[in-house]
Amino acid sequence: MCRRIYNRGKKLKADVLKCFPQLTEEHLQTLLPSKASVSAVKLLTHSSTYANVFCVQNESDPAPVPLFFEVEKAHYPTVFLLWKHPSLLYHFTVWDPVIDFLRKGADLMLAGVVNHKESDFGQNLQLGQPVAVNTNSNRAAIAVGKAARSSQDMRQFPSQGKGVFILHVEGDHLWFGPGARPTAPSLGPPTDEKEGENDEIEVPDEIKAEENGAEVNIEDPVEETENLNVLEEKLEETKISDEDAQAGPEFMDELLRYCFLKSWKNSAKKTPLPLLTSNFFRVHMIPACPSRYTLDVKKSSYKKLGAFLKAMTQEGLVTIKEQVKGVESIVEVNLEHEALKKFHLREDDFEEPKVEEKKEKESPHIQELYKITANVAPIFKNCNCKKGDMLTAQTVRNNVTEYVKQNNLQNPDNPRFVTLNATLHDALLGAAGGSDTVNITWEEVMQKCLSRMTQTYHLTATGPLTQPKPVKLEPIDMRVSTRSGNKKVTLINNLELFGIDIQDFARKCQHGVAASTSISEVPGKKSRELLVQGNQVDFVAKLLQEEYKIPLRYLRGLEAAAAKKKKNKK
Repeated sequence: MCRRIYNRGKKLKADVLKCFPQLTEEHLQTLLPSKASVSAVKLLTHSSTYANVFCVQNESDPAPVPLFFEVEKAHYPTVFLLWKHPSLLYHFTVWDPVIDFLRKGADLMLAGVVNHKESDFGQNLQLGQPVAVNTNSNRAAIAVGKAARSSQDMRQFPSQGKGVFILHVEGDHLWFGPGARPTAPSLGPPTDEKEGENDEIEVPDEIKAEENGAEVNIEDPVEETENLNVLEEKLEETKISDEDAQAGPEFMDELLRYCFLKSWKNSAKKTPLPLLTSNFFRVHMIPACPSRYTLDVKKSSYKKLGAFLKAMTQEGLVTIKEQVKGVESIVEVNLEHEALKKFHLREDDFEEPKVEEKKEKESPHIQELYKITANVAPIFKNCNCKKGDMLTAQTVRNNVTEYVKQNNLQNPDNPRFVTLNATLHDALLGAAGGSDTVNITWEEVMQKCLSRMTQTYHLTATGPLTQPKPVKLEPIDMRVSTRSGNKKVTLINNLELFGIDIQDFARKCQHGVAASTSISEVPGKKSRELLVQGNQVDFVAKLLQEEYKIPLRYLRGLEAAAAKKKKNKK
């Protein structure tokens, strides 16, 4: 942590006024008086993000008071400032027990917000806009953050997902002064007259529950989707991409429901019961997912398969029992349920592409080529080749051999050696090689010639002919990383450099090993990164070699594969 005197008071005032135009010059003069000492403190947060905290100390103050902080070039007021100016930000009102979860590092879920109504969630909040959080018993702010969704999105799904990404909470380390940290003053209940706030409020059971060291989930069950073909309509009307479609939990909720209903209309219809819930998801729901998308429960508002199936049980679609402790099975399905009767599959939008059509794009053909440079161009002059032409290694070898024969450069005493003339000497050794006559082996001639050329690669997809293009090809890199809870994940990079459809590849991994996958951008990389749960190096390597025909020399990280267990001999 470092502190410095902030000499550019005018700039700070301008930045604050730009972020909070509702502040007047009089307010700014009160907050940042001319004679006050303004200091900036640079902090490194737990998420490895740097933040600047601006503190003001008047002559009467025993210690500097942090009023604003800056994260990722955005300014936010502290709770200490909001206690004096509560109307500076829109406040989300929450149940009192929710505060404990926020202090432990949780973001604010909309299920913990008091009174979901059309008038809630601000007039026109934008994604990332600064907001505050108070309680139903005290309008004084206890947390500051940024909106996780827009007002329109929150009103549409008022009980699902995150509402606020929390950045600062009362009692955290933003206070630097001596003695105990100040606590929130009692400003009375929020002044907005919302229905139910003056009545006795019953706190939901989820909020009363103790955390018990487990992941806290205070979301309400997801309401039934009224239109069973909402997913189909979205795909047809908006033509959203895979990444955009799966960005929000609402779409993944609809995708889960769609795959659930499709499974019981098709593959699972005649499956004997009881059926393990895990097998139902792996064998029926995942294959029922449209090929353009990846089914991932963790990206939905349910977070876990059990929570989703519980919602389906509450609708009366299936009956689930725990036949063995810790193992749930589907024991009954209501095929006469109204939701299944009304469900209709539009084959033109959701049927899997034909296998023959998919294979046309699967296997890239990799060709190593060498570009003729100015250094070696004189050697290839008699072969009708010029600077910039691309040649295979074999063509280079043939042309160099022809040049040696035409100029009688093969050593007559020892055919294994070649005597370099001035042209070949300059082409292979350059000025640094000296001017003496040199005899080198045929192998050295080829190696030095190729080293003086620019190596490149051409990728051509099998199937319809496409114009090959030169690329800088890095090997497909596979790494195994350990995440929280000692869980292993496989990270795969550079797939897209080989012309591989990363969405299609992720789906094959998801089906092949029954594990969830995710795709993310990597700063400074042209290809996205694929994450597969578990150590799946063996499966990925086999898939790349057998189905995509990627040569073994282009695969890196095979040593990270899980050790195979030896069978005990009886």
